[in-house]
Amino acid sequence: MRYAFTTLAYPDLKLPEVIERVKRFGFDAVELRVADDGIHLKPSYPIEKSVKEIIGDIKVSDLAGYARFSSPDDLEREKNIKLAETLILMAHDLGTSGVRVYAGQFKDSPEDAIKRVRNSLNGLAEFAEKNNVVLMIETHDEMAKLDFLLKLIKGLDERIGLVYDPANMIFSGEKHEDVFPKIYTRVKHVHIKDFVVKDGKRLFVRPGRGVVPIKEIVKDLIKVGYQGYISVEWEKMWNRDIEDADVVLPLYLEYLKRCEE
Repeated sequence: MRYAFTTLAYPDLKLPEVIERVKRFGFDAVELRVADDGIHLKPSYPIEKSVKEIIGDIKVSDLAGYARFSSPDDLEREKNIKLAETLILMAHDLGTSGVRVYAGQFKDSPEDAIKRVRNSLNGLAEFAEKNNVVLMIETHDEMAKLDFLLKLIKGLDERIGLVYDPANMIFSGEKHEDVFPKIYTRVKHVHIKDFVVKDGKRLFVRPGRGVVPIKEIVKDLIKVGYQGYISVEWEKMWNRDIEDADVVLPLYLEYLKRCEE
């Protein structure tokens, strides 16, 4: 199994400091968050030479972008399609084959929103393939609900994959053992994090201390011959009070490797 962590874990560090930790901790790759805030990388093509020099020989598991396609506003949706195209070109330039995207929140009927998401992704599939990149929609927001996810997949171009985030789906009321058998053929990338629920909110914790069945997830991935990365998504960016990533990421890597045994 191959392991990465997302730069979401280091909101206060510059890219060189994050990249250095990939080798230091023993991860196989880094998942690069690409956002307008430019904390680590902005969605801009061509990529600056200095960025490529910083990354060096470190493998990039995928680009975690923020393109969303559920909006009923045609101009907003077109803007996000252009963003996705930029992310695809960036991924190709960096030698990574995956780009994470979102469906987005539903502002009108789920049926209409899902149709817009599906049509947008299907329209991007050929462009992605030409650049040797797979667009991967994350089980996030509305797509953390199995019913909506299955409705999206029905009629979705086979070249579009999934980022499976079990923690998101569990928090939305789903169970890994119900979800995974229905979607595993689409899964190209996996986010792992553990959490407990406190006052109706997620509190992210060390692996094995929460409600996410990480060991079973790893075993199931091995069983189906999963070839992608498992990426530790320590959401320090949005939860500043959780433990420092320098402490937690090595613990996750050690725990995940033990789960393979």
